[in-house]
Amino acid sequence: MQTVTLDTVYRTSDEERLLFLNRTRYSQPDRTKLREYFDDRHWRMDLTEAVARGMELAKHENEPFQWLTTTNYGASQVCEAALHCLGISKADLDNGYLCDPSTKSDLRIVAKEGILLRLSRNFDKQRGFVNGALVRVCESLRGNAVFMARLIGTGNMVLVHPMEEDGQLFLPCCYGYATTIRRAQGASLVHGCIYFDQKKPAGRGYGYVAVSRFKSRIGCHLYGKLRRTDFLPVGPDKEDEVLERGYDSVSSDDEDGNGLEYAFPEDGSGDDEPVEGDTVMVSADFL
Repeated sequence: MQTVTLDTVYRTSDEERLLFLNRTRYSQPDRTKLREYFDDRHWRMDLTEAVARGMELAKHENEPFQWLTTTNYGASQVCEAALHCLGISKADLDNGYLCDPSTKSDLRIVAKEGILLRLSRNFDKQRGFVNGALVRVCESLRGNAVFMARLIGTGNMVLVHPMEEDGQLFLPCCYGYATTIRRAQGASLVHGCIYFDQKKPAGRGYGYVAVSRFKSRIGCHLYGKLRRTDFLPVGPDKEDEVLERGYDSVSSDDEDGNGLEYAFPEDGSGDDEPVEGDTVMVSADFL
C-alpha cells in the first residue's frame, strides 16, 4: 500500500525562535524569557517615533513593516502616526475618501503616491485584488476617489474606485501600516511590531499567534509594556499562571491603574508576579 508522510513545515529554521514558539504555545513564558527573546527589539519610546523607526526599516529592507495590534483603535493609532510621519495633515484626512466600514477604521483615504493601503474586498482574484492584499498608491486619477495602486506581492497594477453597499459609497480599502492580530492569522510577515494596546490582558493565544506571524526572530519587535499576561497559552487556567497585571504593567492612563502605586513596591518588583504567600485573585473579566 502506498504511504504518504506529512512533515511539519515552519516559517523559519531559527531554532531559538521555534523553541520560544513551542514553549509559548503551551505555557506562559516568564519575564526573563520574554526579555531574552525581544532583547533590543523591545521599543519603549513614543508611538510616533516607533512608527517612524519601523518605516525606516521598511525602506532599508524594501519590505512593508507591519504592526499587529489587539484592537482596531490601536491599528488606527499606528496608521495615524504613519500618516503624520508622511506629512499628511488633519485637513488632508478630513478631505479624504471614506474607507471600507468593514475594516472598522475611521481614517479617510488620502490617495498620495507611496501611501500603503490594505485592500478589503475580493474583486479580481486573478490580478490579486483580494481582501488583505497590500498595495502602494501610484497615481491619482480623480482626487482621493479613483487611483492606481501597485500590489506589494506581485507588482500588478489595480484600479481602486468607490463601491456602493447599503446606500453608502466608500473605497474598498484601509491604511495598511497596521492590522489586528485576529486579522493577521495565516499571514507570513518579514518584519513588524506587536502592540498589545488593550486595557485588559490579551486573550489566550494572542501572544503566540502574534509572534508566530513573523518569519524570523530578528524581524519581530514589541512595543510598549512587556507583560507576561499578554502571553497566556490557549486552554484552561493553570495554577502557576499570572492572570492579573502588576503596577508596572498598567499604563498610567488606564482606569484600572489608578491607585496601584499604593499596592505594589516602588521598585516594580510586583510587576506581573504574585508575591510569595499571596493568592492571585482572578476577576471574572479574565475568565
